[in-house]
Amino acid sequence: MNEYKPILWRLLWRFLIAVPFFIIGIGGLAFIASPFFTLTGALIIGWPLAQLAAEPLGALFFPNKHFDRPQPIYSIPLARKQEGRYEEALTGFLEIAHDWPDQTQAWIEMLDVAVTGLNDAARAEKIFQQGMAALPDEAARQHLAEMYMALKDRLKPATPPVRAPMPIPTNRPPPT
Repeated sequence: MNEYKPILWRLLWRFLIAVPFFIIGIGGLAFIASPFFTLTGALIIGWPLAQLAAEPLGALFFPNKHFDRPQPIYSIPLARKQEGRYEEALTGFLEIAHDWPDQTQAWIEMLDVAVTGLNDAARAEKIFQQGMAALPDEAARQHLAEMYMALKDRLKPATPPVRAPMPIPTNRPPPT
């Protein structure tokens, strides 16, 4: 809103100057020159109105905000994860987590790789503990804990359950 404040003040002052021109132009007080007075009033307030409209549209192409350093690049570890190269993906996410300690997403992605890719509960627990120790704020730790509980349910059992063979009925007549 700070960049809009001076524009709005200019618009107010120019509107106060343009009001007499509009009154003369629209009221028809100067018969032949009425359109020129209206046009003059419109030109006086036109520039701040154009600035007011162009400010948000211009910010799409030339943003006013910037980051002090580049943002983390998740594409490489995500590609390794999709290729099934889980150890390389974990290494990439760990580098992101160490370079940007406030990034919860890196820890969540490491948990996802450990749970869904490697199916390693012990490693997932270790990653979770490291993430809880490394994250700086309570909200990020709470988010990581919620995601860990949700991902922990996806762990597959280490061995499939053994089913007992079905007994063959003895009172059935032999096939003919």
